[in-house]
Amino acid sequence: MNTVQRLLSNTALAFLANVVSKASTSILFILIGRVLGPTASGTFSLGTTYFTIVFGLSALGLHELLVRQVAPRRAESGRYFSNYLFLRAGFSLLTYLLLVAGLRFFLPYSPETEQVILILALAALPEAILDLCAALFEAHEMLGPPALAAGVNSAIKIAGGFWLLQNGAGVVAIAWLMVAASTLSLFVLPPALVSLFRRAPQSAPARLDLEFSRGQLRQTPSFFVIHLFSVLDYQTDAFLISLLLTETELGYYSAAMTITLAISLMTFAVRAAIYPVMARYAHGSPDKLALLHEKANQYLIALALPIAAAVCLLAEPIVRLIFGPAFGPAVPVLQVSVWAAVFLLVNVPNARLLLVDNRQRAAAWLTGVSMGTNVVANLILIPVLGIVGAALARVIASGAFFLSIHLYVRANILRGRLLPLLPRPLLATAVMLAAMWPARQLPLAAPIAIGAAAYFAAALLLQVVPRTDLVYWRQVMK
Repeated sequence: MNTVQRLLSNTALAFLANVVSKASTSILFILIGRVLGPTASGTFSLGTTYFTIVFGLSALGLHELLVRQVAPRRAESGRYFSNYLFLRAGFSLLTYLLLVAGLRFFLPYSPETEQVILILALAALPEAILDLCAALFEAHEMLGPPALAAGVNSAIKIAGGFWLLQNGAGVVAIAWLMVAASTLSLFVLPPALVSLFRRAPQSAPARLDLEFSRGQLRQTPSFFVIHLFSVLDYQTDAFLISLLLTETELGYYSAAMTITLAISLMTFAVRAAIYPVMARYAHGSPDKLALLHEKANQYLIALALPIAAAVCLLAEPIVRLIFGPAFGPAVPVLQVSVWAAVFLLVNVPNARLLLVDNRQRAAAWLTGVSMGTNVVANLILIPVLGIVGAALARVIASGAFFLSIHLYVRANILRGRLLPLLPRPLLATAVMLAAMWPARQLPLAAPIAIGAAAYFAAALLLQVVPRTDLVYWRQVMK
């Protein structure tokens, strides 16, 4: 299997793992919204927000650092993995204890909401172990085992959640289910880990080495700042809505963000697949790295624009189909927030390039720009526009993040240009929207099918994908 084929395979597996993992939580959110209503779904969403905070702040960037360190040094996988696992578990426990203290002394929530938050945040402990295992497999470009673990995790969540709701359970029981699913899915990975270490003979013992751990920890401050700013950036809107508005409005907002997650899942998949390849190319094939960066930008733009435009046009029937008519206020939020997902997806090659080029300090400050923009925009726009203002703030912050990283990469690493890549996908997307417009009131499948056919035809005619690439892709698929 050549590099491109492996990259495609790993992208598909990473996408599958993220789809089944994120989709299970989204399906639970949808079921809660349909059975228990917007307020209960808002409580669940707030709990997942604090879970994300605990999980993200305890990460320290160890996932990215493990991939970068192990990808070119697979014979030392055990040494890195055992010491990183010790660090990850310890910081997860510490962060959870800080959340307990914060809820007790500072955050004004009802007893039930506080209980849901504390239970859901417990899932950050097994999820931290799953995440570090996934990083090890990612470094070895073996994304099958994490996909399997994600499948088990999701099956338990969906089946258990459906059964609990059918039997009259509330959000607290669903929160305990999330913890149980994450814990049980850990038991899928040991056989795959044994197989990995058999395939990659080790040159260093896999044991805890406090001096080695301290040395690795000294490389994490910039990664930690990136994660800190990222977590605050992505959770600011939900946190401020919970304080400035109501949990019901948070339920509407989260419904829109759940649908937007479809594009975000592609972001996670591309990031997981492209990062180890970039790390290898950075060590010995800079010409291949530049080509991979350019092609990734080209294809991500061609993929993101039509999906976001179609979701924006069909937001009302999509929300009605998934959540029901009670979630009507989520429609304008979805029409705005979907464009933030475009910036995040197209930003992946540049963001990964900063890390493989050892510029995590610059990445940290640029992430801070996005976070600061998001906080200020939310504080200004939520009191004026409500949850639509939060969605607009997210778009503004994502756009600022994308632009700042793009300009930094152009000035300091690669001279790649995005503007020449935009006209053809934009024109093909316009053709797609023109074809979908008359059919927008038909059953949802009809405008989607018409739009897909129109975009595919326009993309071929306009050569959104160059003819030379089409020949190459046919060879790869064979």
